[in-house]
Amino acid sequence: MLAAGFAACSDDDNEPAPAWGEGITVKKEVALAAAAPQTLNIKAPAAPTLKSEAEWLHIGQPEAKSAGIYAVQLQADINPLGEPRSTEIEITAGQHKATVKLTQLAGDAVQILEITPGTTLDPQGGTVTIKYLATAEPSVTAPDWMAVEKGRALTEGVVTLTYSGNYKDAPREAEVVLSITKSISASVVLQQANTSLPQEMGSTAKELAAKMYAGINIGNTMECPGKEGDWSMPVNEAYVAALARMGFNAVRIPCAWDSHVSDAATNTIDPAWLDRVDEVVGYVIGNGMYAIVNIHWDGGWLENTCKDGWNADVDKKQRDYWKQIAEKLNHYDEHLLLAAMNEPNHTSHTSTDAIMKYQQAMLDVVRATGDNNASRVLVMQVPNTNIDLGTQGYYKMPVDVVEDRLMVEAHFYDSYQFNMMTQDEGWGKCHWYWGEENFVAGSDRNATHTPDDVRRQMQKMKTAYVDKGIPAIIGEYCVCEDRSSYAGIDKAKHQASLKLWNRVTTREAKNAGCVPFFWETGGDINRIDGSVRRSYQLDGVFEGAAEGVYPF
Repeated sequence: MLAAGFAACSDDDNEPAPAWGEGITVKKEVALAAAAPQTLNIKAPAAPTLKSEAEWLHIGQPEAKSAGIYAVQLQADINPLGEPRSTEIEITAGQHKATVKLTQLAGDAVQILEITPGTTLDPQGGTVTIKYLATAEPSVTAPDWMAVEKGRALTEGVVTLTYSGNYKDAPREAEVVLSITKSISASVVLQQANTSLPQEMGSTAKELAAKMYAGINIGNTMECPGKEGDWSMPVNEAYVAALARMGFNAVRIPCAWDSHVSDAATNTIDPAWLDRVDEVVGYVIGNGMYAIVNIHWDGGWLENTCKDGWNADVDKKQRDYWKQIAEKLNHYDEHLLLAAMNEPNHTSHTSTDAIMKYQQAMLDVVRATGDNNASRVLVMQVPNTNIDLGTQGYYKMPVDVVEDRLMVEAHFYDSYQFNMMTQDEGWGKCHWYWGEENFVAGSDRNATHTPDDVRRQMQKMKTAYVDKGIPAIIGEYCVCEDRSSYAGIDKAKHQASLKLWNRVTTREAKNAGCVPFFWETGGDINRIDGSVRRSYQLDGVFEGAAEGVYPF
């Protein structure tokens, strides 16, 4: 890329003349297709003059555009040689000069001239530029882990590609194609080795929990049956990196598996899906955060059947799937945690017995894969992930072969009328306002649920698990129904209520030894670039995270 600076005027005859090309910004090389005209854009401190010794090249008069930009049309006679021919165009603007090499081809063409810094990519991620010569503006195709940005008209034809780190367990390659038509293109293959990740496995579950400041879910995304992002948008690294910049340092990745099976007879998960989950986990851990991968609702094959009691076929799937997941992700260190289920359905002690057996099966299979998984922290879910059901004493954690490497999980969406209810019922109305400071005088929309209720629920987890050495996570929590657009609502007080509920829940969870994972599905954070859409939601989360103090 030709850097240019404007030379200062001077009356001093002894001042040295400007260097060749100084003060003029223009492409160094241009290609013409047969007799097709092309416009050359020039930035110069004065109207430029152009000349060439080639009689077959016709140069039009510079046409002023704006801000010192001039457009000049170039056109050549038909080339009778049957092979490319070249000439140099000398450009002068006052004391400033530059040279452009022009090549005339027999027809449309695109040629890759230079790759900087080279075809070997940084395993940690970075940028690579491809300089090209083309008779028309090419389209660019590249893998989805590369972001493409074309150069500006005044510079050389340049494509800049920003690429993510390779946190998979194998190298990968990218073919970048520059095309003018379906049959006229140029391509380059770029190679990227996988990056070395830390291999620390020494932290206990309690020590890991203490390191997690604030967590978030990539909700309605990887757990969509059949296709990632059907309920929201697929994951990209820019979004994940933005989560880290916001202040989150732990990410729960709900995952579907049963709808990504390539051979149902053997419960074989599609290798491409395993690769994709591996890639997303790499985004999270590569950005310095902790990741939790689970088997989510997944069509209900696991969690919905718990109510019917233990089933041998379900147990086999649980074992087969977790063996493949654990083997695929074993290369990650303690920054990865594995969660056995999501919200296992509960109706009776019979269903609780099934839940405990399926969790024991998961634990046994993961531990048997060895290496990092032999001591990886695993997360077990209380029945229905309901705090009351999980703290009444019947549910028990599975038996582990290593000490202090288990966490327990519950979810929190209290109260239903404020958090999830979408329409009034005969038994009660939706609550719009939460916390006395946000109440509307005389309104029947003020919540009866209080900050003290949140505190009491979280303290139940502390008494039942945390005080006994088992840290907990609140794997999901949020006010699912944002009613800001409802008719007749006091919007400011409603949004202040959402912020306060998030703040109190996050704070009280941490105070009770429960790592908070905010449930987010794209409404609060833009899934493309990670920009914030509803700041009042996230402000509450981070205020609560700052106020909460783990008891360990």
